[in-house]
Amino acid sequence: MQDGLNGERSSSTAIGVYCIWQSERLVNVLIHLILSSLVLSAPAQAGEVNQVDQALVTEVRQWVRQLDNNQLAQRQAAENALITLGPSILRHLPDPGKVTSSEVRQRLERVIKTLQLQESRHATAASQVDLKGLMDFSAALKALEEQTGNRFKVRQLPVARVRLDYQQVSFWEALDGILDQVKWNVDPYLGGRALLGLTARPEEERARRLAASYAGIFRFEPLRVEASRHLRNPRIRGLKVAMQVAWEPRVTPVFLSVPAAQLSARDERGKPLAIDDLGGVISAAIEGEMTAVELVLPLQLPKRDVQRIASLKGQLVTLMPGRAERFEFSRFQEKNQVQKKAGVTVVLQQVTRDSQDLTVQVKVAYERADQAFESHRGWVFANPAFLQSADGKVARFRSYETLDQGARSVTLAYHFKDQDGLQNPRFVYETPAVMVRKLENFQLLDIPLP
Repeated sequence: MQDGLNGERSSSTAIGVYCIWQSERLVNVLIHLILSSLVLSAPAQAGEVNQVDQALVTEVRQWVRQLDNNQLAQRQAAENALITLGPSILRHLPDPGKVTSSEVRQRLERVIKTLQLQESRHATAASQVDLKGLMDFSAALKALEEQTGNRFKVRQLPVARVRLDYQQVSFWEALDGILDQVKWNVDPYLGGRALLGLTARPEEERARRLAASYAGIFRFEPLRVEASRHLRNPRIRGLKVAMQVAWEPRVTPVFLSVPAAQLSARDERGKPLAIDDLGGVISAAIEGEMTAVELVLPLQLPKRDVQRIASLKGQLVTLMPGRAERFEFSRFQEKNQVQKKAGVTVVLQQVTRDSQDLTVQVKVAYERADQAFESHRGWVFANPAFLQSADGKVARFRSYETLDQGARSVTLAYHFKDQDGLQNPRFVYETPAVMVRKLENFQLLDIPLP
C-alpha cells in the first residue's frame, strides 16, 4: 500500500489541504524571517534579502505604521494599501492582539479578514495542469501532485504509459483523461479525506471523461436514475437522479447543497422536464473519510416516450473553509484565556487533572459561520487539537465530548492520557478562521432513462 507518491502525509490535517501559490513562494520564505515577529514598533531585519524583497518589507512596515496616523484619510489609505498587497503579506502582519491602539487593532483585524477571504477564494479555485508528452503512469500522477497539491493513494501502481497534452486544464479533466488511458477509477472511500484513492475499474464501466462535467474544484457525474410509480395512485410518480459530487482533496467543503428551485431539465426533444418539490433543498454534510458525496435530484416522471434527459442543470451551493489558524495555550493554571484571530475566538476555559487524565475544556466561537452551524457541525469535531512539548513531541487526545453548542459556537472537552510523558506541554488548537460561501453551476448531459 502506498500513501501518496512522495511519502508521508500528516493525518492531523482535517480540513483540506491549502494551496501555496508558486509566484509567492520565494517572497514568503524570505520575508517571513523579517516580519514573523513584527509589531508596530519593531524594526525591520533585512538579513540577506535582495533589494526588491527589502522594498516590499519596507512598504509593509510603513503602511502598518501609517495605520496610526493622526489623519483619518491617511489611516484609511494605509488600510486599503495593505489589502491591495494581497494575501502574501498575511503572515507578516502584526498580531492585532499585541497592538495597544484600539483603532489600529480594528483596522488590522479588517485587513486580515479581507486578505484571508481573498486567500480562501484563491484556494478554492480549480487547480490548473500543464502536462505534455509520453510518460509513465506513476510519473504523470507525481506531476499532478506537484502542480496541484492533490495527493493520491494507490495500492499497486500499474506499469503503463500515458500520452498527455494538457495546457491550463483543470485537475479533474486531466486526471480523468489519464485514468481513462489505463482504465482506472477513483474510489472516494479508499484514500480518506486528504488523499484520492485510485484503483483498477471493471471493463464494463464507461469512460470517466465522457460521463463527467466540471466546475471549480468539483467534478459532477450522474450515477443512477430511479423511476417510480405508485400502483394504487398513478398520479404519485417520480424520477430521481443520483449525482456524485467529488472535490479536489486539498480542500474539503463543510457542506454542499442544491436548491431544487435552481434545477432545470430538458429531454432529447428539447422539451422541459418538471422538477419535483421546488421548495426543497438537497444537501449533504461532509463528514467521515471521503472525497465525494451523492446528491439525489428530484424530477417528475415524464411520459414513457421520453428516452433521455438531454440536459440537467443546477447550482451547487458550497461552504468552504478558509486558511487554518493556530492557537497555542501554555498557562494551564489560568482559566478563561482568550485568543482571537480574524473571525474566530478560542477560549481555553480550564485545564483539570486527575490521576489518569488531563482534560482541556475549550470554547470555539465564530463571528460568522453562515450555514456551517445551522445543521452540520461535523467539521468542527475534525479540527486538530493536541498537546505539544517544546521539543516538538505531540500527544493526541484519547477522547472528546461536546459540552455545549450555540448558534455560532461549540464547547468541547478533550481528554489526554497522563500527558503521555510530555514536559511542560502546551495545548494547540487549529481551525479555519473564515468560511467562504461559493456558488458553482453544473450541467449533466445525455442521461438515459430506465
